Amino acid sequence: MLMKNNQKITNETQIETAIGWFLRVGVFAAVTVMLIGIILFFLHGSTGYGQTIPSDLSVLFKGIIALKAGAWIMLGIFILILTPTIRVFASIFAFLAVKDHLYAGITTLVFLILLLAAFIGLQGKF
Repeated sequence: MLMKNNQKITNETQIETAIGWFLRVGVFAAVTVMLIGIILFFLHGSTGYGQTIPSDLSVLFKGIIALKAGAWIMLGIFILILTPTIRVFASIFAFLAVKDHLYAGITTLVFLILLLAAFIGLQGKF
């Protein structure tokens, strides 16, 4: 019984360490991408979009290729938003791995709410 509990604690610790590492990498990537956008903004003197902003991923990626500052900054913000969302998704499997079905269910509900909020945001209406 003691060995099983120690193994469970070790698995939980490994999962939490991996998730923590992912969050740090995600934030670092987001900040790096936004800094590139800020540097491009100072070099070009504008976002590259005038009074509009990209509202479509294809336009965003074309802007990244064209080195538009606004596209790089938006990509950084997108990565920053996506990082904890992916963490919530990964937590579902982490809770299932340690057989904590209550928290897996709660986390699934939180993830579905995040997806619903993102979908509503994309549609621009409720």
